[in-house]
This record gives sequence, C-alpha cells and structure tokens, in this order.
Amino acid sequence: MVQRSLVTILAALGAVLIIVGGIVGFLLSFGPGGLGERFGTDAGAIVYGFIAVVLGFIVLAFSGYTHYRGVEKTLTGGIVLVVLGAVTWAVVGGWVLVALGSFLAVLAGLVLCGEALIGDSRRPLRS
Repeated sequence: MVQRSLVTILAALGAVLIIVGGIVGFLLSFGPGGLGERFGTDAGAIVYGFIAVVLGFIVLAFSGYTHYRGVEKTLTGGIVLVVLGAVTWAVVGGWVLVALGSFLAVLAGLVLCGEALIGDSRRPLRS
C-alpha cells in the first residue's frame, strides 16, 4: 500500500509540474528575447502550452483514479501512466518543467506496474 501512496504522490507532482511548466513555458516564450521555446510561432507556444496543461490535468485525474483501483487493475493503470508521460514528453517535452513532470509520471507508472507484477507473483495459484 505504501507503493500506491508513492505512485499517487509522484504522478500528482508530475502532473502539477506539467501544468505549471506549460503555463510558464508559454509565458516565457513571449518574454524579451523569447526565453522559452517558441515552437515556430507565437501561436505555436499557445497550442503547446494548452496541450501541456490538458495533458497535465489528465495525468492528475488518472493519478487519483489509480489510487482507488483494485490490485488486479493496477498493471493497466501503470501502463496508462507510462504512456501519458511518454506522450507528454514527446509532444511538449521541450520545456524543462514539462519534461521533469513527464519523467515523474513515467516513473510513477513503472512503480505501479512493478507493484502489480510483484503482487501477482505472491498470490497462490488456484486449482
């Protein structure tokens, strides 16, 4: 059960970093000299910032959802967290906070998958 709390904290922290990174990255791209990545044009920064915030909220919602699921469904939850983190990293990972949050989401998914696989190996076989 300790792993579930760890997964929830890692995924929630990663989601918050993704959301804050999307907002800060968007705002810095309009600063003097364009401190953040621009992704082509200023409109690109708006789109990528919006995508980062939406993906961050999806990871945040899913981190809470995986905390209350049964043990037999945690492997799927872990895979979904890994995929969400990887997609976020691939799409808008150019901003540091978003990349760090995506890494934490992937790490939380891997811990959740490991918990599910170890939990399955400890169950006795039914005849």
